[in-house]
This record gives sequence, structure tokens and C-alpha cells, in this order.
Amino acid sequence: MSAPDPASAAQPGGTAAAWPGHCLCGHVRYELTAPPLTCYACHCTDCQRRTGGAMRLVMWVHRSAVQVTLGTPVLLEFDGAGGRPRRSRACARCDTRLWAEPPNQPELAMLFPGTLENPRAFEPVAHLWLRSALPWTLIPPGAVRYDTQPEDPHELIRLWRAARAADRLP
Repeated sequence: MSAPDPASAAQPGGTAAAWPGHCLCGHVRYELTAPPLTCYACHCTDCQRRTGGAMRLVMWVHRSAVQVTLGTPVLLEFDGAGGRPRRSRACARCDTRLWAEPPNQPELAMLFPGTLENPRAFEPVAHLWLRSALPWTLIPPGAVRYDTQPEDPHELIRLWRAARAADRLP
């Protein structure tokens, strides 16, 4: 999925809050220093295969808002589906993927919220690629659902902003 231009997605009046995160072994630690732009669950087969699970949670953030506080995450570069270049940061010790760095969006990172110390604070605003979802996956009632993905990726940002305005999200 192509991410939107972060300049048009910036949150007005950010917060001074910081959300700490780390890899499984604790060798790499970071802080998210600004609210995310959006957070969603992707059920596509690429995400299933990459995680070895039913889906991947993805949180778009400004790359400058991810501050490494301990260790140095390694840069992994590889070709994804369809030969598209992919980049991600991981711990060299325990192989935890922390965030992706889309080559075509150098201002953004796609943080994996399961690496945050309190991932429960960030509920996904939508579920994408449900046509590929495993049949036993339960989607919360009332969740925004997409058979594939929204035509306009800004829709995910609008959903996040609406949830924040309703005080359901940080």
C-alpha cells in the first residue's frame, strides 16, 4: 500500500508524550515521540507470510518521531512482492522487526506497534485485505473493513483523526 504524503497528514498540535518500545531481547530500545498518523491491521498474504501470523499491525509515523535510545537497529534491505524494494529496521540479536522504512516515503516509518511497551493504547482503525484473512480471524464488530485497501490511503488518516477526536486513541 502506498503511504500518503506526510506533510498533508501531519497532526495539528502534537503531544509531548513519548511511547517507549523495544525488541524482544531489549538490546534495541526506542521512543515514539509524536502521535501516529494512523494504525491498521493488514490481512494480506504478504503480511501473513512475513509475520508468520494472521495479520500485521502497522502504524504510520513520522520517521523523525522514532528515536533510538539504546543499541543500533540493523537495516535490512530486500525485494518484496512484485520485486518492490523493502527496507526495515530490526534487532541483530533477536531478529525482532521494529519498523519499516518505505524507500519512496523517506519521511515515514511503518512502526510495528507490537514492539511498543503499551500496544493496547493503539487500536487499529481499520482492517485491510479481508479477502485474504484467515477464515477463523475475528474482526471486532463495527470495525471499518476493506476487502482490499482504500483507494485513497488518506482515508486511514481521516479514520485515525476521527477516533482521536472522539477520545478513543492517544
